[in-house]
Amino acid sequence: MMRIAILSRNKNLYSMRRLKQEARKAGISCDFINPLECQLVIDKEYSRILVQMKTIPHYDVILPRIGASITEYGLLVVKHFEMMGMFAVNGSEAIAQSRDKMRCLQVLTQEDILVPATVLTRSTQGLRTAVEAVKGLPVVLKILKGTQGVGVMLVHTPISLGSVLDTLRTLDQDVIIQQFIVEGAGHDYRAFVVGDRVVASMMRTAPQGEFRSNIHRGAKGQIVKLPPEHEATAIRAAQVLGLQIAGVDLMESNQGPMVIEVNSSPGFEGIEKATGINVAKSIIQHVKKVSRLHRKK
Repeated sequence: MMRIAILSRNKNLYSMRRLKQEARKAGISCDFINPLECQLVIDKEYSRILVQMKTIPHYDVILPRIGASITEYGLLVVKHFEMMGMFAVNGSEAIAQSRDKMRCLQVLTQEDILVPATVLTRSTQGLRTAVEAVKGLPVVLKILKGTQGVGVMLVHTPISLGSVLDTLRTLDQDVIIQQFIVEGAGHDYRAFVVGDRVVASMMRTAPQGEFRSNIHRGAKGQIVKLPPEHEATAIRAAQVLGLQIAGVDLMESNQGPMVIEVNSSPGFEGIEKATGINVAKSIIQHVKKVSRLHRKK
């Protein structure tokens, strides 16, 4: 029987329960492993991972669901699984690349994928130049390691911008200043990419008075058929980052579909409920496929 391990701190989350259900239907043995309970042993003769003083067995596939709060430790755990010859969907390098917002935008831009104009800064000097570089006020501020809309602010004046940056700098937070896409404000598209296709997509609309369209911030999701250009952009964004499973957030702009963010560990409760599409099944089917391909190598 095929064996997979899902790396997650909470096996009772909706997404975890659904993956377990679909794995069982597919005849796959599925274990949950809390990354924070993993002890990583490096030894020339016998490197291994211990959980509760027991060496974990070999798994056909590792499915990381690493939250932002444990990114650094979680990536080391995923890397250790890979070092021991186990195949991860997604891999540690791909997760690291997507988790850092600025690094992610750099990679996407190198591949000619449209993203908002962005400035990374630690200084409050030269703010006028930074604002001009992102097409003027208002601007969006984002801390580099925020998720689910946390750490995202809309700033309308130079005084407010300087004040917020000063505050965040005292908290040792790196910040990006980003172009505010007026024509796309208040709504965006979430494309759920598995392998080489978009398996589900929805439009997310922010509640009144809110510019962030995250489901966790109260946005409403509804099923939508993405235009071919949007779909192709989402797939390509995931692929250039090395992600086999990704939630790609797109926004309409006057220049075409613009990638706002790429999530390497996307939840799918909202998109399953909004679309009625069995995302968990698509993920498990992909895991089975890549396991077969990996064994042939």
